[in-house]
Amino acid sequence: MYPEGEPAPLPASDYGYENDIKSKITRNLEGLIPLILIIIIAAFLGHRFGVWNIPFLGGSEPAQMLVIGDPSVNMMVLLDQDKDLTYYRIRDAASLNVAPEEQLAQYDIVLLDQHMGQTAYEHSVSRQLGEALENFVRTGGKLVTVMDSGIYRSGGIYGTSIASDIIGWKATFGDTIPVECIRSSADIPTCTAPIHLRGRVYREDFDHKLMQGIEVAPADPRAPAIDLLTYDIKPTGNQIAYIKNVVTPSYYPAIVEKRLIIGKSIYFNYDPATTPGVWQNTLEYLR
Repeated sequence: MYPEGEPAPLPASDYGYENDIKSKITRNLEGLIPLILIIIIAAFLGHRFGVWNIPFLGGSEPAQMLVIGDPSVNMMVLLDQDKDLTYYRIRDAASLNVAPEEQLAQYDIVLLDQHMGQTAYEHSVSRQLGEALENFVRTGGKLVTVMDSGIYRSGGIYGTSIASDIIGWKATFGDTIPVECIRSSADIPTCTAPIHLRGRVYREDFDHKLMQGIEVAPADPRAPAIDLLTYDIKPTGNQIAYIKNVVTPSYYPAIVEKRLIIGKSIYFNYDPATTPGVWQNTLEYLR
């Protein structure tokens, strides 16, 4: 007999069954915890490096941008207008030769824009900086290269000179820049031969965020074509937009991208300030 109100103890077999259920649940939970942590970390890193966007994780803070070179006046105006998207600092390439990887690590985006330079040296970067930029992109950084920026390597035998045997990006940046400098029929490197034209920039990748809401620039068909300076380079990445010459039946790459697992490298074959909407889309995309 047992006191009134107290349940009789479960049989020994029932005790074993109950304990078995509890131990199974505990083991399953212990096995799920590492998986949940991996999913959370992957989601955070994917959001941090722009693979996907998770609204509640934020991302509204302005990105930190390093501008290497001497951008156009119009680009400076746009950068000042877009301070809600990015804070920027301008440096010349030579000032980044000492511990370049540590210096680049302070920034989210690097804009390599030397196209206004007057000499070959002003369009150059050192081997050390080129390798640091390559690593910057490979480890999640975002790089934007404009026109003929970085086509020469500094560090020749006379101080502020260039290496005479290097023209183009591959020798200095590896495969980071998504275009190639080829040789024309006259045996001239195409990245050293600017082409002046009147043209329009057309969207090619209709799913890309850089051209979101933009089919062609100028958008109004009644507006005159744009005066552009461009190069007859070869794309090696995803071509996002192209330039159509309105005077002659010729076409040139406008925007080309190479995406790594977490980093991005975008090349503009014209001054991005010419298309402010595309440039602002670019900042939003890279942020």
